[in-house]
Amino acid sequence: MLRHILAGALVLAAAGGVMAAGSTAHAEIYAPYARAGAIVDSDGRLNLFKNVISSRRVSTGRYCVRVADFVDVSKALIQITPRRELRLPYIAFRNPSSTCHERNTLAVHVTNPHTGELADGGFDLTIA
Repeated sequence: MLRHILAGALVLAAAGGVMAAGSTAHAEIYAPYARAGAIVDSDGRLNLFKNVISSRRVSTGRYCVRVADFVDVSKALIQITPRRELRLPYIAFRNPSSTCHERNTLAVHVTNPHTGELADGGFDLTIA
């Protein structure tokens, strides 16, 4: 009887470990050749990431993406791709700015190319 109880406890513990690992795995993006990367939603939420600490929407079309300290954004090659048509994201500033005050943070602005005005829009970010 004791063996059955221990075996049941072991199964429950293993299932809990799988569930915990599964929830963490969803946050990590597969990017083996990038030092950092992120998928940022239009509301500023960090969807998937690698070596990115946080992201947030500051105001319409203005986002802050904080990268892990061991990835120096001031000298990095950075690519940003829009996640929505009619949106054009670009790096406004690479380090502390009037938009983002944290160190090692990118200020990303997104515009509507037809109007030239800032507009909300998600983007993919890759740092080589």
